[in-house]
Amino acid sequence: MSFSEIKRHLALLLVGILYGANYSVVKSVTPEYLAPFGFIVIRVFVATSLFWVLGFSSTQKIDWRSDWKRIVLCAFFGVGINMLFFFKGVSLTSAINGSIIMTLTPIMVFITSAIIIKERVTALKIIGLIIGLIGALMIIYQGFGTSYEGDWRGDILVILNALSYGAYLVIVKPLLSKYDPITLAKWIFLIGCFIVLPFGWSEFWNIQWASLPSHTYFGMAYVIVGVTFLVYIINIWAMKKVNPSTIGAYIYVQPVFAVLIASVFYGEVLTTIHLIAALLVFTGVGLIVRPIKG
Repeated sequence: MSFSEIKRHLALLLVGILYGANYSVVKSVTPEYLAPFGFIVIRVFVATSLFWVLGFSSTQKIDWRSDWKRIVLCAFFGVGINMLFFFKGVSLTSAINGSIIMTLTPIMVFITSAIIIKERVTALKIIGLIIGLIGALMIIYQGFGTSYEGDWRGDILVILNALSYGAYLVIVKPLLSKYDPITLAKWIFLIGCFIVLPFGWSEFWNIQWASLPSHTYFGMAYVIVGVTFLVYIINIWAMKKVNPSTIGAYIYVQPVFAVLIASVFYGEVLTTIHLIAALLVFTGVGLIVRPIKG
């Protein structure tokens, strides 16, 4: 593996860490302090502003005649459905449950990639997915004790979010060979603003800003700058050289860090089962990201 490939995989690992913490952060501010859809309006509009400021000097133009449908679909699946369903779902279910359910995404990415872009399906990739999923399932069974506070409605919404994100990863891939990441991101998020606004305007308007505790503002900053702005740039940069199923495979890393962070900051106990599950997760990811020879 070249140094360039190592950098991309380390970047995807950082994304996994940021996302792993994101479940606990979202749970700490929604729905008690911020209604989920109202938070989404803030997230998307602020992130859109950041992308447009960053891409202000870019002269690259979008070929709307040939690419408008794909860009709108990216905004629909990658911003609209993805964010709305995720925040509402996590606000209803547990952080551990939400992080585990997201491990369904690589399965959908794998299947969608094989159908749309004819990505090669190998026995090694299938074995890797199975091993990673076993590790993730070990963590979710660990969460059926006192820490489990899930709600089936939230679980369903997170599943739909996983399906949406998987579709986005495949749909956006061809656009990455034509446009730079910031140009693409600023237009996808701008369109996304119009998708989320009708759902979240009422909740946003009713936010009691003066009564919000300080940790809520920290949570908003983390989600917007770290998990939205920074993660989006890293993901879209990595996808220029890494196939969609590999990107999706790193979702298996999220529940590991989600549990670690919850154990440190929320007093949950790190058990032997967690450690074994983490080993299985990383083994599964390793099998999936191995380059195909021949």
